[in-house]
Parts: sequence; C-alpha cells; structure tokens
Amino acid sequence: MHLETARLHMRDFTEDDFAAMYAYGSDPEVVRYMVFPPSTPESTRAHLAHCIRAANEQPRGVYDVGIVLTATGELIGGITLDVHDPVAGEAAFSYLLNRSAWGHGYATEALHAMVRFGFAHLGLSRIADSCAVENTASARVMEKCGFRCESEQDGERVYAMTADAWQQLMQTDAPHSP
Repeated sequence: MHLETARLHMRDFTEDDFAAMYAYGSDPEVVRYMVFPPSTPESTRAHLAHCIRAANEQPRGVYDVGIVLTATGELIGGITLDVHDPVAGEAAFSYLLNRSAWGHGYATEALHAMVRFGFAHLGLSRIADSCAVENTASARVMEKCGFRCESEQDGERVYAMTADAWQQLMQTDAPHSP
C-alpha cells in the first residue's frame, strides 16, 4: 500500500523500520492515551511482524502503515485503518507520531489520506474511533478531518464519519481534501 500527500507518504512497514517504530512507541508521552504501555524491543518486534503479516493477508483487512516525511525519508509514525466489519463496511483508525513530529499537521494530513482511501478505494460506509476526553490534540485532528463526536462515556469520546458525510465534505469544503 502506498498513499501520497503534499508532505508525506504512507507505506507498508518493513523490517528496516524497527528503530524508528521503537523510538516513538517506547516514548511514554506518545502512548499516554493508548490502551497499551510503552513498547519494549520485544513488543516492537512483535508489532512490526504483525504489520508485515497483515500487509500480506488476502483479503486485506488491516492497513497498518508507516508515515514517512517525503522530504527526508524519515519514518515519523504509523497510522492504521482496521476494517473490522467488511460486510457493513465499518472500520476504526488510530495513529501514533514521534513527539518530534507533533504540531506540524502531519497527523491531520495522514488521517485525511487514510479516510479518503477508506471511503474512495475500499468503499467503506463508516469510519470511527475514540479518544480520551483529555486528549484534546487528537480530538482536534479528528475534527479537522471532518469527524464528529457521536458520544461521550466513561472518559472517552467516539468520533465517526459516514461515507455520505465524507462525500458532502469533499463537495462543500475543498480545504479538507489533501
């Protein structure tokens, strides 16, 4: 898989990505709001192997890919689109970026591209995920991409977008199109 934006490309992980993946995954601040602890070398190797296996599954249901700065070739994070219900066309997403890449709009740019891929190429009907209420940076990323908060419960907000809402957004709000 390969997606391009103005400043990024998203591609399947390779074994060569271990050091960069471990760098961002082992940072306690990067994984602060995730459901898993900071990565160890062993858990990073296991996750990397899982990503590589998932990229080769047919039909592919999980798109867990690296986010790379086009200008430098540096892997700065990862983004996932998990088609958890292919019959209903529903998927969840997540993303992690190295702390040095925060505040540059990269997460928004990568999520825009992944959403476009999900709706335009995979024919999904709904993409959703949640974030901790206190994770305001992630909430802003989702809102900039056109996701709307559907509910809040137990300290989590669920954000979602339907294919119809995405189509309308693409027709009426050109800045949301990368």
